This record gives sequence, C-alpha cells and structure tokens, in this order.
Amino acid sequence: MLEKDYAIKISSALASSYYKKWVGYFEKVLRATRSKRHKDKKDVLLAMQLKLAQIETQLWKLLSEARDRAKMLHLKSNLSSKEQKELDGLEEHILIHEQLIRISRTICDGIAWRNLGYNRTFLNSSARGFGAGSVNVNSKEFKSEFMWAHRISKTMNSLVILNDLTRFLRIGDLTEIGDGVAFVHEIKKYGKEVKNMFTLEKVKGKAKISNQAKRLLELQRIAFANKAKIYGIEVETKKIGLILKTYTDKIKRLFRESEKKLVVSENMDGCISIEVTNFKTIQEQKKRDIEELKKLSPKVKSTDLILVHSNWDTFFSDEKGNFVRSAPPYSIYPFSAKDCLYLMSGYYLVKFSLNVTKLKEILKRNNWEIEERTEADLDKQIADFEKEKDVMFTTKQALYEHAPDDGGLFTIKRGPFSISFDAMIYSRLTMEYLSLQSLLDILEELYRIASIRQRPDVYFPRFQNEDELWN
Repeated sequence: MLEKDYAIKISSALASSYYKKWVGYFEKVLRATRSKRHKDKKDVLLAMQLKLAQIETQLWKLLSEARDRAKMLHLKSNLSSKEQKELDGLEEHILIHEQLIRISRTICDGIAWRNLGYNRTFLNSSARGFGAGSVNVNSKEFKSEFMWAHRISKTMNSLVILNDLTRFLRIGDLTEIGDGVAFVHEIKKYGKEVKNMFTLEKVKGKAKISNQAKRLLELQRIAFANKAKIYGIEVETKKIGLILKTYTDKIKRLFRESEKKLVVSENMDGCISIEVTNFKTIQEQKKRDIEELKKLSPKVKSTDLILVHSNWDTFFSDEKGNFVRSAPPYSIYPFSAKDCLYLMSGYYLVKFSLNVTKLKEILKRNNWEIEERTEADLDKQIADFEKEKDVMFTTKQALYEHAPDDGGLFTIKRGPFSISFDAMIYSRLTMEYLSLQSLLDILEELYRIASIRQRPDVYFPRFQNEDELWN
C-alpha cells in the first residue's frame, strides 16, 4: 500500500474539477481503443496514438513549468504563507499531471497488450527498461519516429506502437505487430537510420554492436521463440491446461453497490477481503462527513499477517520511471471503459486484503506443507534487491542480467516439489483478482507436471483462457 501522506494527496487531487474533466475525456479515448470496430484498423489506432502524444505534449509542458516553479520555492529557506499556499497548489498540480500522463500511457499499453495476445513473456521482458521521459510531438525525434511508424504500418499492413507513449514497451522506439508477433525497431539520426534484426544482421567484421542493439536483438529473440535466457538458463513459455477463474464479477457488483453505499466490502474463501471506496460518488456528495466515511471502513485488529494491495499502488513511480510491473494495465481489465478509467484514475479505491496466516491454514488442509522463511533469508533477499535495484533495468547489459531471486514470503511444498509464494503469485491474487480455488488448482497442476517430469522446472506459465480473462 502507498504511504498514508501520499494517499491523502491522491484523495485531494480526486476532488479537482480539472482532473474530473480529463478523466472524462480519457474514458472516451479508452472506449475507442477497446472498440471491436477499430480492432483491425491499424491507421486508426496509430492516429489515436498521435492524438494521445499531442495531449501528452501539452501535459508535459504544464508539468515542467510547475516543477520548475516548485523547485524555486523549495530552495527558499523560509516561505511566506502565500508562497506555502502556492507550493501546496503546485504540488497537487504536479501530481495531477503525472497521473494524467500515466493514464494516457496505460491506455496505449492496452493497445499493445491486446494486439500482442496478452503475451506476458514478451511484454514483461520488454518492460525491463527505465521509464520514458517527456514527449514532444514537435521535436525532430518524435517526428522521425512517427514518420517511420506510419511508413512501416502502410508498407507492411501492420500495427505500430510508439514505445515512448507506453510504460511496458521500453526496448526500442517502435514495436511493429503483425499476426500477433512483435518486431522491434530503433530509430537513429532523426530517421536516417533504422536498427532492427534485419539491419543489425548486416553488421559484419570489426563493427561493434552497441549494448542497446544487443538488448533489442535479445527482445526480438524472445518475441520469436517465446522464451528468455535468465542467468544463462532458457526459460520457455509453457501452456497450462487450466481455465482460471477470478473475482471480477463480484467486483463489478461491488462497483455498482458503491454508487449508493460509497464504501462496500465482501469477504471471500476464508482469507480474502475486497473493499471498494467510490471517491467519485463521495466527491458528488460534498457534505459527506469524513468521520462518517471512516465508520464505513472500520479497521479490524488482528495479529495475522495480512497483505494489502490496491489500484492506488499503480500511482507509484520513482525518479527513474520505475512502475508496478507485476500486473497487466487496467486498460485491459474485463470491466466497462468507465470502470477501468475509474480504476486508473483512482476514483475507485479497490483494496484487496489477503490474510496470509489463514491462507497457510487452507494450504495445509489441502495437503500442502509450509516452509517458513527465516529472518536471515528475508534480510538477504532485501539486501540482494537493494544491491541490484539501480542496475536491474540498465541499458548496458542483457535484459535479465540483474534479476534478483524472489524467495517469497514462504515456500509451499509437497514431497520433493516446492514453489515459492513470491510476488508473481500474490500479485495474481491481490492485483489480478485470481480466485483462491484457481490458485489451489494451479498448485495441483504444477505438482502433477513436476511428478511426470521428475525434475525441477522453470517456465513462464500461459493458461488456457488467458486471452479470455482480459478485454
């Protein structure tokens, strides 16, 4: 969960009429990008990206001006009450524009995810780079990239994504998508040179391929082979014959109930609680007492270990552009365009609480053993992450050169088979709303596969109805 002070700033920004206006606009854009009418219209989807780039240019200009002014005020040792009020306003202005840019890029991420068939192996690999900076449609760089995007789209009859308008496509400048397969292009010298797998194959003799080009070729290989090399080990994508179930229908019902009751919740399967707070309705009821709202979401005291994730966690971004990569973008969730936009914008606050203590009890009742992590194990895991975090997504080395082991909170075991309850598993639960029964089914299926193969296996899982889970 986000820190309390930051969450308060978000709730304040949600009251802005300016923010409300933009959210309404982006809802229309999201609806258009998700429309089946436009699914195969490459030129329309490219035109939508250009429109979003024009909007981003405007938002970046306002954001930059506000940041410069706020920086000047922060340099002052003492601020007058008037200056402090101005600074407070600027910081809210900055937060709002940062989130509007995030929403715009999440919409473009949705275009990429849908047209790449929700291929997590490729998309999670392509996200292993630092975030893009500002966008300016009037710059030579952008004009050259868009010129090539248009040219490639027309010539190859393929969809082209402008990577800087997304959060997940961090390798190369353009991602061309043809028949669900990605081709990555890097545009150099303002469009005079294009680097891709074909042009780089021609580099011979003593000519040196840059680290950036090596990463491009590595990602291209992942796109073709659907497998990645992690610490020298080939990790392939394996199809798992399971139909996953989620809590999305229950969450839809909670959305509708929240329109009247403001804050609603439901407990499920003995270890899960989902709470929805509807800030859109709260803002419309301006006289609503804050203390009265708190009573609708009472804090339950417990000594159990409880993991809490919310959609507001996606507001996080650091100075290097890192973001929450562990879940798909909300633009592809199986809700209406309005509900998806309310998730993205924060008008809905969906808190998913997982009682880990009770989950362990359920696992034991299903014939699983639990091996706890020691404090020393957790300290080492944190230390390894701290050591790697600044170079994890560096452009100077291979995509998975720095991938610290996630030992998870505990290990689930049965006989010689074991699996860590790591970020990948609990984000499926807490951020993608996977049902508990599906988690138990996955564990049984992985155990069955391991029993047949009689050896430990590492792979990217692809479930039977993966395409149908998303929009």
